[in-house]
Amino acid sequence: MAPSMPQVKGNPSKDSKIDIPKPESTIKKPRPLQYHLVTLHLFTKSDYKTVIFPQSVFALALVYSGSGVAERNQHGPGQIALRIPCMLAWIWLHLLVEDIANQNLGSSVLEDEMNKPWRPIPSGRLTATEARRLIRVVIVAALALSVLLGSFLPSTTLMTMIWLYNDLEGSSTGPLVRNLLNAVGLACFGWGAVCVLLAGATGDGNMTRDWLLLSVAIVTTTVHIQDLPDKEGDKARKRRTVPLVYGEDWARWSVAVVASFWSLVCPIFWRVPLPYAAAPLGISSIMSAVILLGKSQSSSEVGWKLWCLWVTVIFLLPLLSNSIT
Repeated sequence: MAPSMPQVKGNPSKDSKIDIPKPESTIKKPRPLQYHLVTLHLFTKSDYKTVIFPQSVFALALVYSGSGVAERNQHGPGQIALRIPCMLAWIWLHLLVEDIANQNLGSSVLEDEMNKPWRPIPSGRLTATEARRLIRVVIVAALALSVLLGSFLPSTTLMTMIWLYNDLEGSSTGPLVRNLLNAVGLACFGWGAVCVLLAGATGDGNMTRDWLLLSVAIVTTTVHIQDLPDKEGDKARKRRTVPLVYGEDWARWSVAVVASFWSLVCPIFWRVPLPYAAAPLGISSIMSAVILLGKSQSSSEVGWKLWCLWVTVIFLLPLLSNSIT
């Protein structure tokens, strides 16, 4: 039996429009502000421990250290402290750009459905189309904030790394490219944070440049520890990560050995006294034991968290070098 058509009173013309009420389920209700704030938080939730905290420590330890970065740029401790909220806002806003750019890709959604189903897109809080609309606004806001805070060059460099990593599929090209893009991107966060704290100055001494380059080397050679707990998602996404290309055992041993190496080199670079120099080596030893002795999903996740702690302690070393007379 054919469905009955809605009746129209009078004698409507051919161009008359018939208003058919939409089913209640298809009408989108306005989302409250709290909903949007939670959505933004969920985009960046995984990276507070990997980006915001470590890179804040990187910048603060460097500008407050005895390396003379702040003094050469004529910024006192009080002036720097007043700019810490601006630094945190800059890091978080650029992190939001990075995370939306990564999480709205079809392959990323597939991976997140397996590894992180609580993220905004796989959980249904936001569609991929809405995420793309959002990122256009966030990119403009991040660049505008960078102009105001004097960190435009780190911002545009970071945007380039994000473009290479996500849109040009640098994350799937191969282990070396993937690790290097990760490392340079993270260094841009630290670089930009230093610029914000110093009101547009770059801390242009050789020590700042060398420490940024050393941090890139540290991350490039060890960051594949993050791929250990994400193997299934990376396999579904056909990513060429260190554990999938060279084998899980090689990935674990390489992190353990190289992290121990950097734990010795970095204290020497900053001439840190022996009691403080033992801290990164101790953490890297625990991390190595966890990833070598336990090969489960949970032990891999613990190892990744210990890596974040280890990097943060490494980034504290400039501040600890103040104790040298």
